[in-house]
Amino acid sequence: MLFPKTKIDYSSTYQGRLSNEGWLILDIGNMELEGVTKIYLDLRDVDEIKAKKNRASDSASDAKRLLGG
Repeated sequence: MLFPKTKIDYSSTYQGRLSNEGWLILDIGNMELEGVTKIYLDLRDVDEIKAKKNRASDSASDAKRLLGG
């Protein structure tokens, strides 16, 4: 099964712990996985999702800094 890119997320924190590498989140809710024995993830998708999250975090930090927070 090729795992859908829309169901992959990334977080740099989990349960209050910060990680330089981060955690990959696979949203398997509402997915029919019966009979699935392997899940494939394109590592280019993982890198893209991680970069997108980092850019969003940087933008939020920049906005907060500009607003004096």
